[in-house]
Amino acid sequence: MILFLTQYYRGIGHANRVKLLAEETAKHAPTIVVDQLFRPPLKIENVTHYAMLESFQLKDIKKIFNFIQQKELIRFRLNKWKTILREHKPKVVIVEGFPFCRHQFAYEYFSYIKIAKESGAKLICSVRDYPWDEPHEASVQDWIATTQNLVLRNFFEKVLVHGDDKILPLMADRVRITNTKELIDEIKDMIVYTGYVCDKSIPKHDTKNNHVYVSCGLNKEEVLLIFKQILKVAEKFPDLQFVMTMANSYMEKLSNVKKGNVILTDYIPQLSKKMANCKLLIAYGGYNTTMEILQGECPAIIIPRQNGQKVEQFVRAYAFEPLNVFKVCNPNELRTLPKIIESAIKDESFPKPFEYSMNGVENSAKEILNHVT
Repeated sequence: MILFLTQYYRGIGHANRVKLLAEETAKHAPTIVVDQLFRPPLKIENVTHYAMLESFQLKDIKKIFNFIQQKELIRFRLNKWKTILREHKPKVVIVEGFPFCRHQFAYEYFSYIKIAKESGAKLICSVRDYPWDEPHEASVQDWIATTQNLVLRNFFEKVLVHGDDKILPLMADRVRITNTKELIDEIKDMIVYTGYVCDKSIPKHDTKNNHVYVSCGLNKEEVLLIFKQILKVAEKFPDLQFVMTMANSYMEKLSNVKKGNVILTDYIPQLSKKMANCKLLIAYGGYNTTMEILQGECPAIIIPRQNGQKVEQFVRAYAFEPLNVFKVCNPNELRTLPKIIESAIKDESFPKPFEYSMNGVENSAKEILNHVT
């Protein structure tokens, strides 16, 4: 029995990765997924899926956090965890994220991994290519320097990094945390770079139609700035149709603006499939979006998302930029976006083929299954 422990209450990227990994291991051994909080809007094939809490609808993240941190709910989740382990007796528990992230739930996660270890299960950590959240915050730097490796050494067998160290190693110059290289060297014998985790059903880019899709979130003021640059470049390419996502509230603000060949919408259905024959995609640079671009070999421009101290998308985008598999526009320099779009559309040799491993799902499953016996 294989068990994945994950968490969903904002953002679905990690839930998608767990889905792909769990469906692969389920081909070879019984597999269950346990969401520490809520159930994500995903169907995981041939896998038993538990959620510690029922679905909870709140738009305010702070209110959600306060809600789930109630002591009685923490006790409830821990008791449910004990019951799941007792009933299923997993040989391997894959912990998504922790101890590289999920620090705000550290007390609870310590309990989870301690109980799992005492049950006889082997623990494996699963993380994206750049695992840290908000690495410049003092509390996170202190955690990395004093606690992260102790947890890994005392509880975990392996760390599966779903990336390639030739592109983005876990290194100090990328993370900019004091002594990070030395800290990573301490656990290098535990680290397995699996290659990138992606959905292999994403179709390869074939013919180019006249659509340029711009999918950069819905509710950020930044979207309005991007829209202004899209209007500028759209005038130069009247034969192309620019389709851009935007929240209805922002569309209302622009109701009197002449848009020409720019179409605004709050949703682009089946965007992953439409990428297969679009002229160009412009999107934020989360892990899953980046992998879909690489898997489909779609001509694309990444605008790394800015979100407080989080630098994950910046680090990833600029690690890939020299490969010319997609182009990058710094969100602090959006005035350069029209030129980058022109270059991407006119350059017949763009994008370059991606020549690194996209077999992260299969490689991760093999590593996990090696610990089942």
